[in-house]
Amino acid sequence: METNNSLKDEESINKNEVSNNGEEKFVENKELEKKLLRKIDLKIMPILTLLYLLSFLDRVNIGNAKLAHIEKDLGLVGTQFNWCLSIFFIGYILFEIPSNFMLVRTNPSVWIPFIMISWGVVMTLMAFVTNFSGLMTARFFLGVCESGFFPGAIYYISTWYKRSEINFRIAILSVGPSFAGSFSGLLAYGIVRLDGRLYLKGWQWLFLIEGLLTVVVSIISYFYLSNYPEKSMWLSEEERKYAVERLKNDAGKAHVTKYDKKQIYAALTDWKVYLAMLYLGVSSITFYSYSLFIPTIVNGMGFDFVKSQLLSVPPFFSAGISGLIVAIISDRKIVRSPFIISGLFIAIIGYILLAVPSVGIPGKYVGACIVGAGLFPATVTAIAWITNNIAGHAKRSISTAMVMMCAHIGGAVASQIYRQKDFPHYFFAHSISMAFLIIATCISIIQYFVFKTLNKKKRENPQSFLEGKTEEEITNMGDLHPDFIYNL
Repeated sequence: METNNSLKDEESINKNEVSNNGEEKFVENKELEKKLLRKIDLKIMPILTLLYLLSFLDRVNIGNAKLAHIEKDLGLVGTQFNWCLSIFFIGYILFEIPSNFMLVRTNPSVWIPFIMISWGVVMTLMAFVTNFSGLMTARFFLGVCESGFFPGAIYYISTWYKRSEINFRIAILSVGPSFAGSFSGLLAYGIVRLDGRLYLKGWQWLFLIEGLLTVVVSIISYFYLSNYPEKSMWLSEEERKYAVERLKNDAGKAHVTKYDKKQIYAALTDWKVYLAMLYLGVSSITFYSYSLFIPTIVNGMGFDFVKSQLLSVPPFFSAGISGLIVAIISDRKIVRSPFIISGLFIAIIGYILLAVPSVGIPGKYVGACIVGAGLFPATVTAIAWITNNIAGHAKRSISTAMVMMCAHIGGAVASQIYRQKDFPHYFFAHSISMAFLIIATCISIIQYFVFKTLNKKKRENPQSFLEGKTEEEITNMGDLHPDFIYNL
């Protein structure tokens, strides 16, 4: 069997050839593909981005609630607030894989609105908690209900786009959190001013308004979300057929759409997935500590509570813009690791500025923006990287959930590293965050050499991957097939 010599070769198409079994090969139509992509983008990406923005908004608004005195009002002491952050990720971790399993077994147009209305209701009810145990319970169930959205959305995107198109779309999706961070500061600034209206505190109004907004949008999303290309009625027959065939051609002989329990086993036993889990688990400690505590970090620079809300906007904004720019270039070059590694180095520089005592307030604030500009693209591109390198819908779905589960374990750890006793400089937290980024850099370099070595073996000795396998087993090999070349 002859393998492709490069990823570019893998994506090239012989327009007039016929396959050995007599089936006509995929014929590329650039004009149709351009029109189709525009149509898919307008239908899929705006609603997904909006839903994830609301998801992240509901997740991190507790950081704004802290500045609105939720700790004092609920009588939280010591590390109780930090545990209210961590418990969210425990609920998230436990239900991430089951939720993606349900997504595969049902339809996105049903499952995604269902989990969304669930977390919207929990968010709304959180406005009426009165003590530590109530807030802990609400945060746990918020994590349970939100657990399926992001890994489900990543899997959903991979069922519509080719590997070379995924990073930009995941970046668009992930701009939701970065802009949610910006938006949450502005929104919180306005909402907490309702403090005292109808005998509700400012943080209660924050949870109530954002929770009800999520419920309303979830109902709308049920009527707007599509399922998979082959089932989409808003595509013409020609577009629908082309959408399906181009994805098959992109994956080549690694394309597997039929649900098979063996694909779940393949995901659970693929050590490359565990390497990606390790990377996301480590890097997400820094990612979530930054996302959850940026208002607190800015507050520690000497700004009052109101200004801290407003000044948390630019760091998130710089993260979103950087993420989009890197995604566009990464997709055009069809490479991931150089952008991941360079992003990590940029974030490390930002943390150095935050941690060094002699750096003044302007330098520290610039450092906070630099962290976001490096950290977000490094995280988004890493998610695209593992998604690109897993083939088979069921395997990709479970693998994505596994990787994101590990990322949220990192989130649970992140909730504990910015301690009140370290206020205002947070030297301990900044140093820990920087250390985890250094470890993540080492892991990403290892990933690069692993994929490069496997590609070399597939090109030099493809037959070794097929020996002893039946035709059915070869058909369902997914990314292990020698024709599947890993993205670097």
